[in-house]
Amino acid sequence: MTQGEHDSSGGELSSFLHLTGFRPLILALIAGLAGGIGVFLALQEPAQFQARYVLNVGLVADNDVTAGELDLVAEEIVSTASFPEVQIAVQERTGLVFEDDYEIVVNRAGGAQININVVADDPSNAQNVAIETGIEAVTITTERGVAGIESSRDQLLEEIAQVDSRIAELTALAGGVNPTVALDNAEAQLLQRRAEDLNPPTQTVIQPDGTTVDEEIPSTLPEATELEATVATLSPVAREFATLQTEEAALNVRLADRNNSIREANSAIAIIEEERETSLVIREVVTEETSRISGLLTGLLLFAVPAALVLIVFFTLFDLLRRKPEETPLEGERFDAAGEIDQAAQRALPESTTRLTVVDEDERDLLAEDTDGEIIDVVAKEDTDASDEFEDGDDEPPTKKSKKKDRSKDGRWGRDTDSKAG
Repeated sequence: MTQGEHDSSGGELSSFLHLTGFRPLILALIAGLAGGIGVFLALQEPAQFQARYVLNVGLVADNDVTAGELDLVAEEIVSTASFPEVQIAVQERTGLVFEDDYEIVVNRAGGAQININVVADDPSNAQNVAIETGIEAVTITTERGVAGIESSRDQLLEEIAQVDSRIAELTALAGGVNPTVALDNAEAQLLQRRAEDLNPPTQTVIQPDGTTVDEEIPSTLPEATELEATVATLSPVAREFATLQTEEAALNVRLADRNNSIREANSAIAIIEEERETSLVIREVVTEETSRISGLLTGLLLFAVPAALVLIVFFTLFDLLRRKPEETPLEGERFDAAGEIDQAAQRALPESTTRLTVVDEDERDLLAEDTDGEIIDVVAKEDTDASDEFEDGDDEPPTKKSKKKDRSKDGRWGRDTDSKAG
């Protein structure tokens, strides 16, 4: 873009905003004064302090949690820090109201670290708010976790009670003993009974006459068919009993984990409650005065920009409502185009020596047409000074007839027919 285009664009913008003449200076003066007022008011605001703290989630989490679970706990604490109940608890403990007395930002710092940034008018207030916010956020999150663990533990206890009830029923079906043991005993008796049926036991009996006889010993066991029925009855009972025993063992392991988690959560709550004296979980990074540059810029813009806009609107309305003066058209100077053109140094045509004459409309007989239809040049009015001019070697001035003779009919531009341009 050339300099002319820059000037043109700048002029169009100034005209569009009605900033012509001394108006830009007035605009700059008023906007500058308004901005100065805004900066002055921003300087009168009290100083603010920012407290930066880091909360270590790993110190209040379970020892056996994975990295992924630890990230979830940290995210939950960050989310809980913005809850209204946390702000209410901080207000009750410190007497400071959120957004009126302090501003706070809680976010992740990577891993198990959480940043707590508080801005307040007093450094001690900023520190107290940061600590109380961290304590309350961790406490609420932990208590919510404890409530969930306790609910899971209660559900496990109900499942264990149902399993115990079924185990008691199976034990009663097995004759009041362990169904697995009862099945083992029934199977052993069945095997023994079958062995006795195949090879009955005998004993030697001495007869009165002194001879000996082998007699069969009667079996004390139930019949094989009866034992087979008992085994068939106890087999599913024993299998279910064994399954329930395995399930109950797994439930007891989970229950132990839940109880352990509840103990650790209660311990974490106790640790975080002592954080005001120990400072183990929430560590201070720095407490410093905040920069006033942003406040000064805000004060400058809040006053200067509206003042400039109001002034531009005023200029626009003033120009629209003001009556414009009537413009009188300018009249150009009159001039007479008639007259004789002075002979220039360069000829109109190289071969022409004729002097050109310009005449006005009032003169007549400029052109005459002969009988053949050809146009010839005729001087209708002689110049008064022409009679004083003589050709070289002539004693009399040239007459009209001699002049007509000098010009040829074919020389329309004042050239003789025998000239070189012929």
